[in-house]
Amino acid sequence: MTAHGGAGISPPASRDTTSREPAGNALPGTRQSSAISASPSVPVVAVDGATTTTGQLSRPYPQYTGLSLAGQGSYDSTYHSLQITLERKFASAGSLLVAYTNAKLISDTDTLTNWLEASNGSIQDNNNNRGERSLSSQDVPQRLVISYVLDLPFGHGRRYFSGAEGVMDKIVGGWGIDGVTIFQKGFPLAFSNSLPNYTTSFGGGSRPNYKPGCNKSSPAGAKQLNEWFNTACFSAPADFTYGNESRTDPTLRSSGVNNWDFALFKRTAFGPDGRLNIAFRAEFFNLFNRSQWAPPNTAFGSSTFGQVSSIFPGTNPRLIQFGLKFSF
Repeated sequence: MTAHGGAGISPPASRDTTSREPAGNALPGTRQSSAISASPSVPVVAVDGATTTTGQLSRPYPQYTGLSLAGQGSYDSTYHSLQITLERKFASAGSLLVAYTNAKLISDTDTLTNWLEASNGSIQDNNNNRGERSLSSQDVPQRLVISYVLDLPFGHGRRYFSGAEGVMDKIVGGWGIDGVTIFQKGFPLAFSNSLPNYTTSFGGGSRPNYKPGCNKSSPAGAKQLNEWFNTACFSAPADFTYGNESRTDPTLRSSGVNNWDFALFKRTAFGPDGRLNIAFRAEFFNLFNRSQWAPPNTAFGSSTFGQVSSIFPGTNPRLIQFGLKFSF
């Protein structure tokens, strides 16, 4: 990539990222180690006027006004987990699968495609990776998935109604259930500061201050959707300073998953040698009609700070559908 410089300005020969641009929002510094080259054919510089700002002169490379990162290995993540899987197959037809994960994901950034994802902890100080280290926005500490397929023990030769014959057997026999149940903790909340304090003027970020010792949980008596957490625990940082709130909060999380998908089915064979078959299914998605709420507004200074105003994208209320299949 090419950096743009001007006459009489010699950039260091050992530091850069992918590109430096003569216009646009800038980051306060760089954390890459690769070569850059000046381009005398494009004599556009940040200090080509009679005056410039103190902020521009305070940058590590004041002759440049823009910096682009395009996925170099600048950041780190650590993932540890305990994963347990139990499987049971039943002699009477059916199976049960239980999968549990206890995990922790730590990183100093989350994604290069933050416009595609719901809530990410953005970088505040590009020159202090250690200060950005926190739980990842995608951290899921616990997840339990239970899936099953079971033929119910009713009908001729089964545990219940074993003596049923003819029409009675067709009515009580052939029933079964299957489903998937998911329990999952929510994602960590990522806070930002929407009030101006000038750390964003040259490409940095801004997060609020957390008042040490303050209980962040939703206040007693408050409706949780109106105050998901204790908004009084946060305050605006002073001008030109970074807030002390971590990139993602270690204690506050969005709504988790508690979802049951369930189906009841019946197979009925009839005709010569039982070669004809009718299969009926009744399927219930989100059986108990539970809501998975979207994250609350975490932009300090917003009029809706701490409030939940929607359900999580892609989730639905209870959905019921029926199916009938005839095989011959």
